[in-house]
Amino acid sequence: MAVATLVVSLAVVFLTGLASLRFTLAEIETRADANLAVQTAVLERLLDKFRLLSPLLARGPETGRMVAGEGTEFDRNIVSVTAGMSGAEEIWLMDPGGRTLLSSRDNVPSGAIGGGSMIPDAFYQATQGQLGRELIPGTPEVPASYVFASPLRSGNELAGVLAVRVSLGDVEQAWALSKDPIVAVDGKGRVVVSNVPNWRNKGFASLDLTRNAADLTLLDRLALLLPTAGQRPVHMELAASLPVLGWQVRTFADVESARRQSGWAMLIALLVCVIAAGVLWLIAFRRRELDRQIRRDKAAALRLERRVKARTAELRTANRQLEQEVSERLQAEADLRQMQAELVQAAKLATLGRMSAALSHEYNQPLAAIRSDAEIAEMLIDRGRADEAKGNLTRIGGMVSRMAEIAKTLKGFTRKSGTDIKPVSLRQVVDEAMLLLQPQIKQTKVDLVIDLPEENLIVGGGRIRLEQVVINLLANALDAVSTEAQPTVCLTLEQVGGKAVMSVRDNGTGISEDVLPQIFDPFFTTKDVGAGLGLGLSIAYKIVHDFSGSLSADNHEDGGAVFTMSLPLADETLLAAE
Repeated sequence: MAVATLVVSLAVVFLTGLASLRFTLAEIETRADANLAVQTAVLERLLDKFRLLSPLLARGPETGRMVAGEGTEFDRNIVSVTAGMSGAEEIWLMDPGGRTLLSSRDNVPSGAIGGGSMIPDAFYQATQGQLGRELIPGTPEVPASYVFASPLRSGNELAGVLAVRVSLGDVEQAWALSKDPIVAVDGKGRVVVSNVPNWRNKGFASLDLTRNAADLTLLDRLALLLPTAGQRPVHMELAASLPVLGWQVRTFADVESARRQSGWAMLIALLVCVIAAGVLWLIAFRRRELDRQIRRDKAAALRLERRVKARTAELRTANRQLEQEVSERLQAEADLRQMQAELVQAAKLATLGRMSAALSHEYNQPLAAIRSDAEIAEMLIDRGRADEAKGNLTRIGGMVSRMAEIAKTLKGFTRKSGTDIKPVSLRQVVDEAMLLLQPQIKQTKVDLVIDLPEENLIVGGGRIRLEQVVINLLANALDAVSTEAQPTVCLTLEQVGGKAVMSVRDNGTGISEDVLPQIFDPFFTTKDVGAGLGLGLSIAYKIVHDFSGSLSADNHEDGGAVFTMSLPLADETLLAAE
């Protein structure tokens, strides 16, 4: 019987260890997967930020003067300040032949990374009218860099190439906070970014890695539960893909804690088996020797007391772990709110990118008119007809004021929004959103109907974030009616009880019933590939709910879709504090 008890006890101990190892590995995998998602987002967010910087700088008026060679020292300062404010490692200009003309580095141009020959792929793509991309591999001493290049045009001719180089060292510094090794591997199997400097620019297959937990057999898992002398360490490898770059981000989580916890579980199981065996032995022996029953009961009571003390100690440990997990959860929520704010900022920049062509037309038309009026005014003054020239100068002043108003609104819209809740005028929000969307409305020839109440409705929120919501709803409505013969979009604002209710309706095809429940899900979109990321409505929904409001979507009975936003009016306490 003793042999059978020993065999059963060993089986229970090892089964307990295997079960504990399985659950602990699953927990480690969950934590590592969440950390991998955050660190992958850090890399994507950095590259997305500078992906927009290159084409924006290439279209600026200062860049045109740089290419023409006017005010070189002043332009060099502009490039240096832009690089410093954006965090770019270097910004430089090249002529069509690839020769460096100007760089944000002080020792120009020798301080630049080089001409087009140093970034042949990105330079060639830029000369073909595309956004050039190229990785500059790092070394164990120097982190890798990523280059974005955009063409500079003078009319229809290529005037040069503007390149922005961003160091991936910032990503590695963020990854350094993770206790587990993280690497980004390109399509050739080469390590391009890592929080282990010695792994930079090495082949992933050549790295001296520990065993992967996913490859362990049952015997390997049993061996993992035994003392680790002479055993090769084990890790858990997880990967996330970056389809745009063709990269993979991999992390290697240490599973030593899982082995330790499984060991404790086996020890507890062993103690339980010992106690169970003791109880059985006590019952059997009781049948034979009644005189020893009292002493054995006392011994069992003492053992039970020790078990209670041990369980109490375990509960205290569990409580401490729970408190730590709550603290980590609060920190994760704070990080999530920060990531959401950055995602809203990226969405605003993406919205401006979509409106860039229309805004460019809105600026070019008054500029042409200003030049024409200026030439006529000069001619009239030369002929001694100064009074008639005043009319031209007045029109010039009006058009300049209009352009300044658009620029002021754009500057405010692109500013990173805060998290404070203040009194906000919905009329002002709608007016500024209309100012930004007016060029797009003119181009698409949409009949836009605005119905605003006479009284000014004040709600509690953030002006810039509410502008983002209104712009997103109107932009989606404009897209929905783009194929209609008589496109019409209606915006209505009214007060219903103690709430301000705004609805945006279009006369498009409406929203499919099977799509309607998912319309506010992140990354869900009904547009073609490349036309949208499916984040606009998700961000708008979160912003409105942060302001204690609601955002809903439905199909109108007369056809088309209607989005309704409801926000509580600002109370007297908020107005008095403001």
